[in-house]
Amino acid sequence: MIQENKKHILVIKHGALGDLMQSVGILMDIRLRYHSGVITLLTSPAYLQLAQRCPYINDVIVDNRAPIWRVDQQFKLQRKLQRQPFDLIIDLQNSDRTRMYRQFWIPKTEWIGRSAEAEAPVSGLAGLIELLNNAGIPVQHAYHPDMSWMVADVSAILNQHGIDKEYIALIPGSSSQHLHKRWPYYAALATALINEGQQVVVILGPEEADIGKQLPGHLIQGLNWFELAGVLNGAKFVVGNDTGPSHIASYLNKPGLAIFGPTTSAARAEIGHRNFKTIEVDNLAALTFDQVLTHLRTHLKSNL
Repeated sequence: MIQENKKHILVIKHGALGDLMQSVGILMDIRLRYHSGVITLLTSPAYLQLAQRCPYINDVIVDNRAPIWRVDQQFKLQRKLQRQPFDLIIDLQNSDRTRMYRQFWIPKTEWIGRSAEAEAPVSGLAGLIELLNNAGIPVQHAYHPDMSWMVADVSAILNQHGIDKEYIALIPGSSSQHLHKRWPYYAALATALINEGQQVVVILGPEEADIGKQLPGHLIQGLNWFELAGVLNGAKFVVGNDTGPSHIASYLNKPGLAIFGPTTSAARAEIGHRNFKTIEVDNLAALTFDQVLTHLRTHLKSNL
């Protein structure tokens, strides 16, 4: 009989980035439950380096979620999963794709997951917590994971950009698939903050060079995951959209604010933790920079 803590465990979580950040505390709790187990994470190619550094897992398998007609890629992943001696699979993705893996590829392995017929949870994180609770895995760190492993020393990057004092970090972008999540007044907010003597750092993703042309402040682009966490960790306040870097700032317990429009929900995103707050509006264009600036000023005054 296999001892509980010696199990080989496959955890499935593809992403997106915000969803993956929500899973860090869950991974931490799985590690505590199976402290001597071998834990492998099945995730998307974009998060390979991030997963490889995560201290709560031992190995990573990449799943590019190939379309069903790419039989060659499907078969390659199937063989890889079937070659592994998994004793338990914990499905944190709970998608039609992962249920297909269960039904056709690994039908005899013990599987913890949510059925397609189950009622949708109030949020992704609430669903993960419920999943672990139902499986008898204690949940302690879902809302407060240790993220210190993700934070790189970015002093050289800050020096290179002439950032020499406390700064406010702005995250004006979002993925190109979710342009509707972008609040349109970051340039006005950055200008007002600079006029008040604040140092502003604008963090841009790989698809956001066009945004930088309109924004004052110190523009930083091309960061890897760990440098991104390092720059966010050094900020005294963070303002961002409903996007992955805002989730990172939240789980780093930074004071900050995430701005939500009508297409997403702050409650479902579970981004508001401790010092990180949210604003949710029906029309992003109707949320003025003065309103956001008032919130930010209130925080800065309370922390003088």
